[in-house]
Amino acid sequence: MQHDTPTPPPFEEGLPQELWFSVDVECSGQTPLDGSLISIGACLVDDPKKSFYVELRPDPTKQWGHKEERVHRLSRAHLEENGIDRLEGVRQFALWVRATAEATAPESSPLFVGFNTPFDWMWLTMAFAEAGVKNPFGMSAMDLKSVYYTLHGGENLTWKKTVKRFVRQVYPTDLVADHHALADAIEQAELARDLRSKSLKNRIPPTIPERR
Repeated sequence: MQHDTPTPPPFEEGLPQELWFSVDVECSGQTPLDGSLISIGACLVDDPKKSFYVELRPDPTKQWGHKEERVHRLSRAHLEENGIDRLEGVRQFALWVRATAEATAPESSPLFVGFNTPFDWMWLTMAFAEAGVKNPFGMSAMDLKSVYYTLHGGENLTWKKTVKRFVRQVYPTDLVADHHALADAIEQAELARDLRSKSLKNRIPPTIPERR
């Protein structure tokens, strides 16, 4: 496609900054078609004490995944008694993201940061749509697995080796990620900071090749 105006350079002074949110979800199925979003955890990557957590009542029309329950350890009975309406919980999350961004860095754009982000993103973007709220992260997100692979990939690193237990051999932590959405988000935030620090140390500034 041809454009009348020239494409701006890869980096420009004064561009709005991004505010990184580490986000994790737990679910009762593999996809929103066969399960429910049951908890959301999030925190600022650079200030994990600013956090959000909510447990949601399951969709009564969806099957309950007993295999998934063994992972996240949230029973349907517990969520039906203690969780809030799932659509209201999603709306609260969207409001928290916007309010946190406004209070922390008003000129910034919220950036969704996750580990195996396509999974969490799938659930949340569907939930935002179902709840009738605009996705506060827009239409893009960062995947820490991809960042890790870009930094360390090669002949001796396959994509299967980007699962968390292998990544944490390279980037050890004392934090516990036990499939509790907020605990996982806080642990991811630490990994995001470590990967960003490593990336900055090895940064290759982009250059635009001369036209032939």
